[in-house]
Amino acid sequence: MKIIKRTAYSLVAIIVALIGFNSCESTELEILDNPNQVSPTQSDIDFFLNSIQIAALTVFEGSPNGDLGLSEAGMDMTRIDHEYGPTYQNAYSPSELNQVWQAVYSSALPDIRTMTPVAEEQELYTHVAIAKTLEAYMMVAMVDFFGDIPYSEATQGTEFPNPNVDSGQTIYEAMFALLDEAEADFNKSEVTLPSNDLFYGGDESKWIKFINTLRLKMLVQTRLVDSSAASKINAIIAEGNYITSEEDDFQMQWSSTDNNPDSRHPDFGVNFDNGTSDYMSTSFMYWLVEEKGMKDPRTRYYFYRQTDMNTTDPNEQSCVTQFPPAHFGSQDIYCNFSNEGYWGRVHFDANGIPPDGGLRTTFGVYPVGGLFDNDSFTTITNRNIGLQGAGISPILLASYVDFMLAESSLTLNTTGSARNYLEQGIRKSMNKVLNFAPDLVDPDFAATSDDVDNYLAVVLDQFDNAASTEDKLEVIIKEYMIALFGNGIEAYNAYRRTGKPYLQKALIADPGPFMRSFFYPQTFVDQNSVVDQKPNQSVPVFWDNGSAILH
Repeated sequence: MKIIKRTAYSLVAIIVALIGFNSCESTELEILDNPNQVSPTQSDIDFFLNSIQIAALTVFEGSPNGDLGLSEAGMDMTRIDHEYGPTYQNAYSPSELNQVWQAVYSSALPDIRTMTPVAEEQELYTHVAIAKTLEAYMMVAMVDFFGDIPYSEATQGTEFPNPNVDSGQTIYEAMFALLDEAEADFNKSEVTLPSNDLFYGGDESKWIKFINTLRLKMLVQTRLVDSSAASKINAIIAEGNYITSEEDDFQMQWSSTDNNPDSRHPDFGVNFDNGTSDYMSTSFMYWLVEEKGMKDPRTRYYFYRQTDMNTTDPNEQSCVTQFPPAHFGSQDIYCNFSNEGYWGRVHFDANGIPPDGGLRTTFGVYPVGGLFDNDSFTTITNRNIGLQGAGISPILLASYVDFMLAESSLTLNTTGSARNYLEQGIRKSMNKVLNFAPDLVDPDFAATSDDVDNYLAVVLDQFDNAASTEDKLEVIIKEYMIALFGNGIEAYNAYRRTGKPYLQKALIADPGPFMRSFFYPQTFVDQNSVVDQKPNQSVPVFWDNGSAILH
């Protein structure tokens, strides 16, 4: 299981210090009491909306008590981040995602059910629409990770103290209907807009674009089991009202406030307050540094190296005196792949922690708000670096949309060229990353437009020369994975949906079957007498028809 836990960040921290979404108008936010303690008789609807927004962020990024969110869990499974393992069965205990479950069932859904009738009575329709949209996002994510879960009987404690689960397919259908309701609410005339919309600053047009993008994501996700997905995707493309540019990206902006309360990116504190804690994934770094024969222009923005040398001391890296395991193939990276200081670990390396905290590669400036790598190779000794944690949580970006459309064009023959979408997705990702925190970028090491063009030439040549649709899909999904640094939800979904790209083998020969879904959180199984824990983590979610071979 994950050995390093994130430092806790308070609920108040997120509400107080987060600023508006990129190009959105910033909003002055109040210091609030716990929104979950607000009763209907005190009903300040903005307080309820705060609570719902924070719950959605908890599902994605983690919770105030330090437990993980779905994004990091998904990055671990897809080798974007390092996971200790050493097997799938024990990679995560059922209790490690308790807070995600509680964020939905103890916070978000009760607050939405309480807030909605009061807000409708006050004609605060935008508040209602945002809540419904975030409910759809959260429930879709929960189905994607856990499969069949409570919904129709949830939050009805008197009538259903032990709610049964609904099928994932039924919940998806309900979420499509809920998004229709949300869009209708956005089109109503409201008395006033929210004073503290942490995502879009109350911009209803951006929220409607997000709704259409969420519909698109759900349709791509279910394309293996929904014969009507192609026509529905084409209808969204034809309308054109979805996220197509960075200014509409759905993300959360963190601040640099580091105490009383701490509102930095959750991955920042654990890595820079008391020395580097997380390991970067060796195989993911290899994709960017060496695999194409040139460095990905995003490399210095994603990763920061604390040394330019790879150790020869087995006390620092035990693998330096060992041969690769016999089950490793030519595509599997063992130990170090270069002598440039990209110091990480391979998938499911659960060996002990040596004294390498000031040597291992760590997070860069994007997305967590660390340092840009300018070959200084300096050990990070304090938290006053880079953006000091004022990074972002990249939840649903314009670049992701292009990769999804490339996949759908290639596999469903939907509108548009898969090759063109692939190129657009890479360019949008490059533009976002390379222009992130420009004041921190050393001009002597900054990526150039020529670097981007040269990278694209290599990728598009791979795509053009791919012998089959499956080979072309491999190119698309690998580039999608690279752009997804910081978002494991979409990475985990894409891998289970496509079986692409080829991922690093685990350190041991038999880590068990791949996790096609996660165990139910322990808090759910312990407190619900009508639901049993899954027999194993090989149980697929409804849209996973088993066609993808996973390892």
